[in-house]
Amino acid sequence: MALRRGFKWDAANSRLDIYVDGTVAARLNDTGSYLTVPAGGLTVTAGGVTVTAGGLQVVAGTLNIDGIADFALDVKFNSTITAGADGVGTDGEQLTSGGAAAECDWAAAASLLKFKNILGIRNDADKVLEQIVNTPVYDFRYKRSNGGEHVMSTGDHDTVYTGVVSEDAPWAMHFKGTILNPINTFGYTVLALKALVGRVEALEAAV
Repeated sequence: MALRRGFKWDAANSRLDIYVDGTVAARLNDTGSYLTVPAGGLTVTAGGVTVTAGGLQVVAGTLNIDGIADFALDVKFNSTITAGADGVGTDGEQLTSGGAAAECDWAAAASLLKFKNILGIRNDADKVLEQIVNTPVYDFRYKRSNGGEHVMSTGDHDTVYTGVVSEDAPWAMHFKGTILNPINTFGYTVLALKALVGRVEALEAAV
């Protein structure tokens, strides 16, 4: 009579077969001491699963966690990372962190008009040109450490960059004045070029 529910030692394969409704639901292997679930997956209704060594591997299928996943050490992702309600992003966007306890979201320097609330057109090209001309430009390398403080950088500590610093050019920064703002930097450059073109045209007209 076939075993309907319970445990049966398989001496030929050195494993303990676990039967549910006449079918092997799982096997606890003596060699290597690991548990295999042939079909249907493994459901833990209470208590959770603790893996003290060897790790947890999902060879095929999906690992669904309906609740909080608390990781005490580093987490390595080798595939797509979704950002919850913010979706999976699109080409050109980057997954960014808002800091401790903040959700990741997708960000990019979007340029389509439909993504912007226009506040007005700038008409102070001469003032902007003066700001740019009076801004010091440095050669620098990014620090690897800063007395235990987190160092924001490109991650390239060997390349010599040429650029400005936040303290001298707050107009070219965002994120509380800590990171170069590519939108403003280009916008101010266009305004400065407008000022220069205006001066060149005035000189040409005076000749």
